Amino acid sequence: MHSYFSRAACIACISCLALGTTAISLANVLVNPGFETGAVFGAAPVAGAFGWDRAGTAETASINGDPAHSGMGSLKMTSSFNLDVPNVFQAFAASPGQTWDFQGYMLAPGAIAGATFGLLKIVWSDGTNDLATGVIHIGLDDPSVFPGIDAQPFLDLHSTPGEWQFAQAQGVAPAGTTEVKFFALYVGLSDVPSVAYFDDLQASRIPEPGSLALLLAGMLALPLVRKRRA
Repeated sequence: MHSYFSRAACIACISCLALGTTAISLANVLVNPGFETGAVFGAAPVAGAFGWDRAGTAETASINGDPAHSGMGSLKMTSSFNLDVPNVFQAFAASPGQTWDFQGYMLAPGAIAGATFGLLKIVWSDGTNDLATGVIHIGLDDPSVFPGIDAQPFLDLHSTPGEWQFAQAQGVAPAGTTEVKFFALYVGLSDVPSVAYFDDLQASRIPEPGSLALLLAGMLALPLVRKRRA
């Protein structure tokens, strides 16, 4: 009797732990997610960010002169005029039905003017064209010419200047997906120049429930195998 209830309790505990930590314990697929490569204490920002494709004014910033959520580096993006959209992204192979999660931190050192905003974004692609958003678990649909899942919340005029703000997006890849892209963007919708920082970004694929069940079953079977061998 004692053995049965101990085993049941073990199953319950492992299941709760796995379900509660799945999103934060998975491998981060991003290269240079904390923008540490190229960061040097006290150095001025340098153009670009190792491992990331970029457009517009996106720079690797270093602490002392610029803020970082952790470590020494962060990503600095400057919007200089209306409709200026500096951004960086990384792309990875993906398949329909996969669930992907994207999260990280953003900061505005001063008040953001007008409708300008910063965000993290998941975009699905068939290798040529961006696809409709599909199923969203966390975030908002963006049916514009740049479809995808917008992480929530945005960095905007409601954000507290000088404070790091967490944002997250998560959803299921739609039919036709061959690629998933992870963007950090600063969308300038004001003629007043402004700056935003991004740091400690994480992109992970969430395993299917069946895969998680197999993992748990394997963990629980190990003590039985050892007992039989003994």
